[in-house]
Amino acid sequence: MTLRIQTYPFTYAYCEQGHIFYSASGSNSESRCRKCGSEFFKICANCNKPLPNSFRSPVYFGLGTPTHPPKRPAHCPHCGIAFPWTLHEQSIAAATPETDALAIVRQICSRFHLVVRKLRNRHAQRQTLDVADEYDVQDLFHSLLSLYFDDIRAEEATPSYAGKSSRIDFLVNNESLGIEVKMTRGGLNERELGTQLIDDIARYKHHPDCKTLVCFVYDPDGRISNPSGIMNDLSNNNDDFAVEVIIVPRGY
Repeated sequence: MTLRIQTYPFTYAYCEQGHIFYSASGSNSESRCRKCGSEFFKICANCNKPLPNSFRSPVYFGLGTPTHPPKRPAHCPHCGIAFPWTLHEQSIAAATPETDALAIVRQICSRFHLVVRKLRNRHAQRQTLDVADEYDVQDLFHSLLSLYFDDIRAEEATPSYAGKSSRIDFLVNNESLGIEVKMTRGGLNERELGTQLIDDIARYKHHPDCKTLVCFVYDPDGRISNPSGIMNDLSNNNDDFAVEVIIVPRGY
């Protein structure tokens, strides 16, 4: 069979993980990535300028696949800030299981939604874990942590603070790394989520074996309108007690 080639216009978009979506219809009607569920980028989160979204490419007629798609950029062409997939790849490249436990937890967080989607699509419609509430998120996260760490303390008690005590969902004991897991739901708005995280951070700071706290918020329905704001406001890299808030999936 002889394939004819013609030049055709395409639109395209990138999601937070760097997956690219092509459309030959003249516009991209997709709001989230089919592979990982993250929202597509339309503007730069730093300078708010629109990102390139169209190109022309020779196409094998009848197949609809561009022969010369654009290369995935590492930085915004307007302000030069690194895109999330660039930072993600850099953190993975610099991490090993022996040296960087935090990078491993970041990777688990960033891929969590993709794992959930894969579990829901089993062969022959077999039963599987459906992540429907916060307990499901905790169980699956614990399983993923077990791939990398041996000493994982679940529901580790914290010292009393301001008359209240609490429990960290997970403590990777040998790494002094605490992990708090949450899932958004109806009735848990951004203000309440922020208040809960502030209270958790204040209490967990007094745990003698926790030097770094990761607050993982699973937001599969996109209930949080400004995830970047919450992450920037509550994260810090203090030497005595560092905090990193990660919300997945998220858009800009």
